[in-house]
Amino acid sequence: MPGAVLAGAVVLLVAGCSATSDGVASPTPQDSAASQSVSSSSSESQSPGGGQLPHSGAPAVSDPLPESVLAIDPCEVLTRDQVEEMLGDDAPEGQRNDLKTGPSCDWQDPKSGAGFSVYLGTETRQGLSGYYQNTKPQAGIWREVPEFHGFPAVVSSADESPYTSCHMAVGLADEYTISVGVTLSRDRMGKGDKCEPVQKLAEMLVENLKERAGR
Repeated sequence: MPGAVLAGAVVLLVAGCSATSDGVASPTPQDSAASQSVSSSSSESQSPGGGQLPHSGAPAVSDPLPESVLAIDPCEVLTRDQVEEMLGDDAPEGQRNDLKTGPSCDWQDPKSGAGFSVYLGTETRQGLSGYYQNTKPQAGIWREVPEFHGFPAVVSSADESPYTSCHMAVGLADEYTISVGVTLSRDRMGKGDKCEPVQKLAEMLVENLKERAGR
């Protein structure tokens, strides 16, 4: 879906709403734990073909970003304006977590359930191949986005339910990814495609990283 359409979708989700009750939302603690579990299984599995990448049907990254762009605090990969665009003027500060798969940051509004998470997938060295091998067989939603701002990407969710989070992983190189997780706030659940905001968030993140790389 074109970025302009996605941007409009996010505006519709938050327009006319108070900052603390109608934002776009992030994984609840349960959703975050589930996402981390899937990511961890990716890091622990052995890739077919003696470690050759890509594998399991994942596409190759033809023009990778340098890994140095991910040498950043995950809570600083988005500007304050971008966080507020997703969650409103009263958006909380991000909370960093260091996972086996790489560093992450969570922004969550406990009043509305709204928030989102950003993951820098630097440690598994499996890139999108890990998602194709481990996440795809279990996903209720799986959408391939072949050219997402110059990179292959996938959108996934455990099922079609509006109460579960939606995730997007973008292959910046065959060996590493960035991914984001988004869940709608309670009063927005069931109103539109729950996975549209996750693509807008990923768009912001990828463009910020491309700028860091001088592209």
